[in-house]
Amino acid sequence: MKAYSKTKEKKNRKNLLALIIGLTLIACAIIITLCVTLTRPTEEPGGNVIPSNTDQTQKYVMPLKEYESGREFSDKLVYNATLNQWRTHNGVDFKAEKGSEVMAVFGGKVLGIEETTLQGIVVSVEQTDGIIAYYMSLSSDVKVNVNDVIKAGQLIGYVDSTMAIERKEGPHLHLEMKKGGEYVDPLEYLPDGSGK
Repeated sequence: MKAYSKTKEKKNRKNLLALIIGLTLIACAIIITLCVTLTRPTEEPGGNVIPSNTDQTQKYVMPLKEYESGREFSDKLVYNATLNQWRTHNGVDFKAEKGSEVMAVFGGKVLGIEETTLQGIVVSVEQTDGIIAYYMSLSSDVKVNVNDVIKAGQLIGYVDSTMAIERKEGPHLHLEMKKGGEYVDPLEYLPDGSGK
């Protein structure tokens, strides 16, 4: 009987020791996870991408050197000849020769480069002022990469007519901007626009 009790007691001690070690490891894992989570900067769109040494006096520039004004921003329904329907126009169109250089209107970080059936080649940039700019209907010869930090006036790509939903407009840059998830009129920010 005594041999059985000692074996049982040893087993209980081993189980208790394993439990204490397990709980200690779990506590350490939780502490490490919290430290990493609380000290990691946000990487979501709309997060702060302004490096601490960035010049805050940056100004907007026009995306093209030579262009004709196309369709303006409208949150009201306007007629789309390509689709033969009425819809909002969430950006501004700059008509230009195919192959014209498209420049960043403001500095920031390239969030994405994608090709969609409806918008064509799209480059999205999270600007240092918190606005996300979408450059649409570009040619496939894009001159930036995802995560590049770019400056106002830097070459992004070239005008084309890859935007299927505005095909009848011919070659042009379609520029959209979102602030806080809502579309805003780019002309309120651009130097040749109505706002500044």
